[in-house]
Amino acid sequence: MASESLPVLVVGAGPTGLAAALALTQSGIPLHLIDRLPEPTSQSRAAVIHARTIELFERLGIAEDFLARGVKIHGAAIYGPEGKLLSRPNMDHLPTAYAYMLGLEQSVTEALLAERLSALGVTAERKVELLGFEQTESSVRVRLRNGDGRETEAEYSYLVGCDGARSAARAGLGLHLEGETLDATWITADVKIRWDRSSDEAIAYLSPQGFAFIAPMNDDRWRVIVNVPKMTPEQAEKLTLEEIQAMVLERFGLDAPLYDPVWISPFSINTRIAPTMRNGRVFLAGDASHVHSPIGGQGMNTGIQDALNLAWKLALVHAGRAVPELLDSYNPERHGNAKRLLQMVGPATKVVNLRHPVTVEIRNLFIRMVAQLGMASAMARNFSMLEVAYPGSPIVEDHDTHWFETAPRAGHRAPDAAGMVIPGAQPQRLFELWKGDSRHILMLFAGSQLSAERLAEWSTFAESGKRADILRPMLITAAETSYAPNAVLDTEGHAHEAYQALHGALYLIRPDGYVAFRSSLDGKEALAAYVARWFPASMA
Repeated sequence: MASESLPVLVVGAGPTGLAAALALTQSGIPLHLIDRLPEPTSQSRAAVIHARTIELFERLGIAEDFLARGVKIHGAAIYGPEGKLLSRPNMDHLPTAYAYMLGLEQSVTEALLAERLSALGVTAERKVELLGFEQTESSVRVRLRNGDGRETEAEYSYLVGCDGARSAARAGLGLHLEGETLDATWITADVKIRWDRSSDEAIAYLSPQGFAFIAPMNDDRWRVIVNVPKMTPEQAEKLTLEEIQAMVLERFGLDAPLYDPVWISPFSINTRIAPTMRNGRVFLAGDASHVHSPIGGQGMNTGIQDALNLAWKLALVHAGRAVPELLDSYNPERHGNAKRLLQMVGPATKVVNLRHPVTVEIRNLFIRMVAQLGMASAMARNFSMLEVAYPGSPIVEDHDTHWFETAPRAGHRAPDAAGMVIPGAQPQRLFELWKGDSRHILMLFAGSQLSAERLAEWSTFAESGKRADILRPMLITAAETSYAPNAVLDTEGHAHEAYQALHGALYLIRPDGYVAFRSSLDGKEALAAYVARWFPASMA
């Protein structure tokens, strides 16, 4: 059987697996989603969704589901000993429509993704365990065990392992998570707090006695994370809410009653990564390939972004619309990102876990200095994940761009812009125009001085360049004109400014919102060569 006619197997129905399954299903790819657990998680677990993930949800057409359920966290207050304010970083300045963190428990995130998937006719088959698999050049033959103990074999085009830190998919490849377990025990409690603090700000307490992080969640709850360095995980397992309350009061003077807990759990922190996230037709994503500290709330977001990076590539290759080599970009892009992430959050965790009075004072002085120098905004961009980029990816290209080097480069996030008007509609953001569209977007910026003749030529090119399966051209003009009646009008010039395109430019934007190709308006032949190289079926 040809591999193109075989479904994709997605192992694991957590946030990563559900996101992968949803994106693939929206692209018309048949799949089988399995999970060894009998039920979805009822625990809150990962409780923050970052701006970049919400932008990707917007592209899928599902962002509103999450915004309706979560709480918007616009910043954090960081306190030192005796309640002294060290820093108050804010996210309102971020260049996104979602300039905040969204507090939302993982069980709700999973439920929202599952609902969207179910509406498309796909549900997870539970109590199904991956036992092993063998790869050929054209397929993956897997062995499964069902809930009744019956073992079966099936053939799939690809296998995507989203099955967590104890991944059977990773084990089947003979890979291990390599790294370290940090020397500390932590405990998390999702509770209600009787106080008058606003739910739009998280709080961090840093003292020689320990660290605490308290962040708002949905349903009027707060996540409380406290390090308990002198305890083993087994000892921490026995902590009661009253003992956690006393610990927070003793260390930080926080006299606010904690009550109505829905989840209390100790945890240790691992910073580990698999040697690769791809072997042949088998891919790893999320915790199956990398685990790290919860500092910054990066884990679930990284897994979802793994899934959405892979899904559009897998969909195009599976459908025969792209060359198989497109999949070779997944590992350098996402494994490289995971390594950079571990290099950031691992040391950050060690820093917040300092206990010696001298090192604590040095750390707190550094935090104050960062705030005074205005460097907190750069840190906010990093934690929001807007800075994730793939400049060295084998599938991104720059051409003739020396005159707009301050513009977003190939491999970087495509910026949003307000004030975009299509004929007969109200102004929208650029990202709103792309919502629900899984194709590449070709933006042809006409610039501010394009002649009427050239404008008409580019308008014709845009109309003739449509590829229903892969490519959506979009001519963007700085002024309304009859020579390009179907053009998108950049009413206030925000898009031309964001892309440094006042003299015209070509930008090809990937389905995951990153710049695949950019050039001046003279780069039409280079663009055609790029498309022909990766998507030859589309050119035909």
